[in-house]
Amino acid sequence: MRILTRYILRELLSHALLGGALFTFVLFMRDLEKILELVVRGSAPLTDVFRIFLYTIPNTLTLTLPMSVLVGVLLGLSRLAADSEVTAMRASGVGVLDFTRIVSIVAVGAFSLGLANSLYLAPRAASALIQIENELKQSQVSFEVQPRVFYEDFKDYVLYVQDVVPGVGAAQWKNVFLADLAHPASPLITTAAEAVVVNGGNQTLRMTLHAGGQHQIAANDPNQYNISTFTESDLPISAGASDDTHITRRNTPLLAMPLKELMRASAPDRILRRIELQKRFSYPFACFVLVLVGVPLGLSSRRGGKSTGFVLTILLVFIYYLLSSIGEAVARQGKLPVVVGIWAANLVFALAGTFLLWRLSVETIPLGRLAGIGQWIAARLKRGKTQESQTEQTEIVSTDRGARKTIWGFPLLLDDYVMRQFVANFVLVLSSFVALSLIFSFFELVGDIIRNRTPLVTVGDYLLNLIPYMLYNLAPLCALIAVLVTFGALNRTSEITAMKATGISLYRIAAPVLVLAAVLAALLFTFDEFYLPTANKRQEALRSVIKARPAQTFSRPDRKWITGQTNGGEDPVRIFYYQFFNPDMNSFANLTVFEFDSNTFALKRRIFASSAHWN
Repeated sequence: MRILTRYILRELLSHALLGGALFTFVLFMRDLEKILELVVRGSAPLTDVFRIFLYTIPNTLTLTLPMSVLVGVLLGLSRLAADSEVTAMRASGVGVLDFTRIVSIVAVGAFSLGLANSLYLAPRAASALIQIENELKQSQVSFEVQPRVFYEDFKDYVLYVQDVVPGVGAAQWKNVFLADLAHPASPLITTAAEAVVVNGGNQTLRMTLHAGGQHQIAANDPNQYNISTFTESDLPISAGASDDTHITRRNTPLLAMPLKELMRASAPDRILRRIELQKRFSYPFACFVLVLVGVPLGLSSRRGGKSTGFVLTILLVFIYYLLSSIGEAVARQGKLPVVVGIWAANLVFALAGTFLLWRLSVETIPLGRLAGIGQWIAARLKRGKTQESQTEQTEIVSTDRGARKTIWGFPLLLDDYVMRQFVANFVLVLSSFVALSLIFSFFELVGDIIRNRTPLVTVGDYLLNLIPYMLYNLAPLCALIAVLVTFGALNRTSEITAMKATGISLYRIAAPVLVLAAVLAALLFTFDEFYLPTANKRQEALRSVIKARPAQTFSRPDRKWITGQTNGGEDPVRIFYYQFFNPDMNSFANLTVFEFDSNTFALKRRIFASSAHWN
């Protein structure tokens, strides 16, 4: 292998590994909350925690491997083009096809790794992940119910238990309230003085109820009331989540199927199986078509360097997975053959890449505004150093007129310099993470958007209201990364050594970053207190519109079931249930009040109103 080939490959691989780690981390972070919730609620051992994290990676790599190849090609070649190294290489006889041949080595390696992961590793990891999830649910579900809390994780059930007595292999519940919401307008209510709970296997929970009854109002006739009592009754309920979700957003039984199962043409869900089968080959093959597009664009980005490559990466990733998601959604509806729908994105990028390679062999491809955007980003990142130099000159001139005005020696020139570097890195990392998260969130909803014909204005409004939530969750992590990058760069250029040589301690060097961190924490607190709840309600409501879910209020999503007390007693004798609430008019729709005997927890009275007003 020639020295020039090794040099180009080293440049590409360094950026590809960094970009792949970034993309994988962003995708993984979106599932982290669900993983930790299952782990904490299920009291999983550390070995299961490690296995969950390990088995999540293969399915994530299926998507991020092609992205890492693209970011490696674009950033690596853009850097070479910005430093005029591409010009020197082409002047020495290295042509466009030579660059393509060298870059194809990376594409072949990524394709081989992606194909092995997609066909063998990812299905086995998905199967193991589903098995772990089932084990955690079956082993811990009866013991994770807390007293005096409405528990809504059972499928179509809401459970309220006044007291819980844990035991080995079983749990004893006191004063049980269970609402079957299979028909939300007329829920079936079951009450019992006590219940013994054991795991029934196959994600079911078996309850033996004592001294209770069942109550239901006919939906079409509120005057008809059905009631039955029992001394003892067995009731199995499903422990599955109400929305049939899994540990990760992408982990479904379809992903865990081996190739032989996916090839069964007689299966009732054969279209979905054929789609999954084609995706296992199309995503690894994307490494080749993305290289075809990345090579000519990377060689042509002479202005902006890595910043231009970054802008192009975000844009191309969005276009590719948008086409892929649209093709999959259309194939699911049967409007296109499965092969055409799944491979459409690869075909479009292959044709575009072939045209760009031909165009580059004739003349340079003008990137136009994209190069200008990259150059603007690069100029912004370098602006700190220029301003620091100008400030230093101004400071030298002003020494004759008087000392610089500071409060307790802060901020100094050094503080300005460090803070500028930190803010630039923080903004760059945060914007990158938010942009990638928005892209992946959009991909998840493309199928629902096409199927339900959701207006793009609604989708845009949803994404805009989703940004505050992402900013709030990603800001602390981005601050950590910005600190590591800032002080790593200062240490690499020996600037920290120079500061220490002048008598400045590490504590003093870190002081400006600590001040900015305190300001950021205060801003996040204010943001969370006054703006974020409103934005979250709005984006949840818009998400329901996109998914065509039944209309509901999100003003108090955690309080559709409310307990109440009378006469200052501690025991709840009333439970309130409503379907809708208008916070502007303080009005309820379909309000039900359940009143219980404080001693036996028997249902004494049930009040229903189609509308009610709260003073």
